[in-house]
Amino acid sequence: MRTISLGIANYCVPCHAHCRYCLLSSCGKATGVDNDTGMAFADRVIREFREKDPAFNCFYYAGYCMDMPDLPGYIRYCREHHSPAAGFLQMNGFAFRSDDELRLLMNGIRQNGTELIDLTFFGTEEYHDRFAGRKGDFSFLLRMLAAANEAGLPVNVSIPLLRENLGQMAELRQKLAASRTEKCLYFLPHSKGRGRSVADQRITRQEFETLPEEIRKHFSSARHLTEAEWLVSGELTEPVERNLNLVLTPDNIGELSRMSARELLRFMEETDDRYLEQMPSIQELAERYGDPDNRQLFRLRDLTLKWQQQYIADTGNTIYDMHDESHHFTVHL
Repeated sequence: MRTISLGIANYCVPCHAHCRYCLLSSCGKATGVDNDTGMAFADRVIREFREKDPAFNCFYYAGYCMDMPDLPGYIRYCREHHSPAAGFLQMNGFAFRSDDELRLLMNGIRQNGTELIDLTFFGTEEYHDRFAGRKGDFSFLLRMLAAANEAGLPVNVSIPLLRENLGQMAELRQKLAASRTEKCLYFLPHSKGRGRSVADQRITRQEFETLPEEIRKHFSSARHLTEAEWLVSGELTEPVERNLNLVLTPDNIGELSRMSARELLRFMEETDDRYLEQMPSIQELAERYGDPDNRQLFRLRDLTLKWQQQYIADTGNTIYDMHDESHHFTVHL
């Protein structure tokens, strides 16, 4: 399998929200190494790749959120190393700030070259605050949106569609209509991290079709089919490319620091290869777990992940889950 990128993730910034379906399984505290150590490690690895294999895509990013002491410095670092975070930032989970503090934040982001930020709304105010795990989060995001508009910083609004929030979409869209946004994108939650905990909230095609056209036309452009449709689609093929993700922790940074960039990549590939060797093919998983009566909508990555998670559970969780972002080594399809 061809590896097309290596991301170096450092979850060194605690998130102030406690979202119900956090893809990173945020625990309210930092689990990575300090940001300076993480950036120094990634700087060395990225430079080695540039020297030996300049076409290979290696980049650094921090989490669990962007509320770091020196966000402008992080943005400049990402620009120097061609990381996606140089131009785009997901901004949920910040500590509450006054309007003046938000103006300083958004102006600093824009002045350091960020081209777009994203804010995720989960529904109308009461539901959103409950989903995000803190009262006042909805109104705070609206103030962030206003401060970004004032700073001339484009904003993308993302909204997950779940069975329990579909009836809120018209009211939410009306609430957001008064604010300028670059675009508003609706999507289905990914199944990583705590995303698997909302499996019962995955909508069906029939439920999707009840939504207003204005919402449906702004739905994610990724291909979605029902599980029943995927099973007869003839498209259950094995991936030929992978994006690997290395998660830095205090426990592994010492060992990883002794590896060259190529040794790191080889180590990651061998770890994923072992996972793939233990995991049945997608077709075998479909035959074992596929539900021909399921009308819920999936991207193929999420349907495959659901089946793989079922297989891991059936084997007594003895397989190292390469799709669990809380692990040290992960893979993205």
